[in-house]
Amino acid sequence: MLKANNSAPDTVAQVNTLRTDAQALTKVLEGEGLSVQPHGWMPDCLILESTGNIEHMKAFRDGLFYVQDPAARLAVQAAGLAPNMNILDCCSAPGGKSFAAALAMKNKGRIISCDIHSHKIELLKKGAERLGITIMDPMQQDASQFVPDWENSMDAVIADVPCSGLGVIRKKPDIRYKDPDTMKELPALQLQILKNQARYVRPGGVLLYSTCTLVRRENEGVVEKFLKANPEFSLEPLKLPAEFGENTTGMLTLVPGEHDTDGFFIARLRRRS
Repeated sequence: MLKANNSAPDTVAQVNTLRTDAQALTKVLEGEGLSVQPHGWMPDCLILESTGNIEHMKAFRDGLFYVQDPAARLAVQAAGLAPNMNILDCCSAPGGKSFAAALAMKNKGRIISCDIHSHKIELLKKGAERLGITIMDPMQQDASQFVPDWENSMDAVIADVPCSGLGVIRKKPDIRYKDPDTMKELPALQLQILKNQARYVRPGGVLLYSTCTLVRRENEGVVEKFLKANPEFSLEPLKLPAEFGENTTGMLTLVPGEHDTDGFFIARLRRRS
């Protein structure tokens, strides 16, 4: 983990399957002078080298791919999304999970993509427009505040909550200089968000909790406290690539250096029908 945190991360492209496929995109990117390799266990995912400024690339401007770590893409896959679902992504910006959800849903259904900061809503809109995604509905909303109109209405809610970020030090090295005291209040906020988002999940629906940190108090600790207070929810085994083997706990911690991903935590909870 220490070695991974002190190395440069790969640039990972997720193929926009609404417009192309991995083979065709590989040819396009190689034509732009990039070195391209398929990801080892994530389908429709390419590892890029010699990218330069990605936003200047024609394939990027044409919306043929977006950049997202395999761990974040895996979290969306774990939610088990399908076309025509009603989805809420409560902490959406910069939009990667909503984009992944839209691809999983084949751009059919509805995704409410929220962020607490107004200036990030325009980023979500521009990203969706670039990729040709029409089912995203970006809006400003505090994930800890209840919206009565959404109660019991979502097939799945993705809660990728604010966290200490200790799994993404290789991308945000300033995190290593954070005062640990500033992180003490995070589990309380995370639990508050999770409890609030649970109110939107319809009976039989899925609540997906994730962070980009590695500490138990923000991950398993929050899930365990939530389950004690919300017995109508239970953990459900994750369907994962063969690389990970069978999952029976419904929770997964990805450690940098093990699967060449960011550090990440995923938990899948099902609301009783």
